[in-house]
Amino acid sequence: MKEYLFASQDQEAEYKRLCLIQDSFDEKSQKHLLQAGLREGYDCLEVGLGAGSMASWMKARVGGSGSVLGVDLNTDFIAENVDYELLEGDILTLDIKRSFDIIHLRYVLIHNKNSQEILQRLYGLLKPGGKLVIEEPDFTLAKWMDAKSLESCRRVNSAICRMFEKKGLKAHFGSTVHLSLEEAGFGIDENRSYLHLCSGNETVARVMASSVRALEKRYLETGLCSNEDIEGYIQACEDPESLGVYYATVAVTALKKETDAVAMSVAEEPARADGIYIARSQAEILQCFELMQTLRPHLTREGFAEQVNRQIAEGYFLFYRYQSSEVVALAGCRLGLNLAWGRHLYIDDLVTSVDRRSEGHGQALLDYLIGFAREKECGQIHLDSSVQRFGAHKFYLREDFKIASHHFSKEVSPL
Repeated sequence: MKEYLFASQDQEAEYKRLCLIQDSFDEKSQKHLLQAGLREGYDCLEVGLGAGSMASWMKARVGGSGSVLGVDLNTDFIAENVDYELLEGDILTLDIKRSFDIIHLRYVLIHNKNSQEILQRLYGLLKPGGKLVIEEPDFTLAKWMDAKSLESCRRVNSAICRMFEKKGLKAHFGSTVHLSLEEAGFGIDENRSYLHLCSGNETVARVMASSVRALEKRYLETGLCSNEDIEGYIQACEDPESLGVYYATVAVTALKKETDAVAMSVAEEPARADGIYIARSQAEILQCFELMQTLRPHLTREGFAEQVNRQIAEGYFLFYRYQSSEVVALAGCRLGLNLAWGRHLYIDDLVTSVDRRSEGHGQALLDYLIGFAREKECGQIHLDSSVQRFGAHKFYLREDFKIASHHFSKEVSPL
């Protein structure tokens, strides 16, 4: 995520807003997690900690035999000496090498243009049979019934929705999150929604008043509301005599299905159109095995899907070009950030089927990766190519790649 909407707000005001969210929604979030099966001994991941209340509650539930990892871009609002593990950074690039029984997010994905990649990462981080509990809003369902300035309230809500649209985000994200989950390979275990109908000065109304104060400039920039409208909206949020639906929250529990990666056959994968896809399901991953083995001869079918899933959990993407019911080219890559290259895309694997070369498949896949890198705001693309792969070298040089360094390696024995 390049920019969090509330990142520039005064620290004290933002902390108060996060505490209001906890007061408003923690009880519902706890019920969702308990219904999803949270219990003692579970390994849990909380993405988007806020002020940390949910992670602390989860740790109390799982006890000493379980674990909780909390991840956030900014952990300044977390109290010192918490009883769970804490990581600061982007969930897409953090080095997380373990898997989880339950993962929870609340009001996180609506702020992210790359929400689909985040869901794919979370799919990889879940254990087979693990569950993902997501709570996301839909601001398009707001409706005001009673306020001193009904039109001001309606105009401000229109500005809220337009602000999301201008940033390439979806104000109605919650109502479509189940589709994103299914695309990422999840099964939907439970899907429920509730409207936040309340009077002014209730906790949800106070959350919205705090948010409007923080984002007032952004709403005014849409041209859909005025300073007077902002004041009218905040007045309604504080007036016990007002009544309105501020927005809706959609809570979805998604399941990573337990599958036998080795037993699953390619035939189980549904027919699809020609194009470039990200391998997410076990069947898709296995469909890439034979072509990947031509590049990595040491691989075995039995361990391939398991290895790819471990790498997906650490941020790996496996793209493949599908044509005429076969995988004709594939590329494995990962996003990275370092001092040498800044934010970059590293291509681990890139190969085209021997009998389908010179048909433009490698070119098409590389063009797709360049677009992917631009979308992820990468400044560079890097790869290594073995010294004997002269055909590959010609291809990369033709595509304006430079021979920028020597790659050195040394084998070490594990301790």
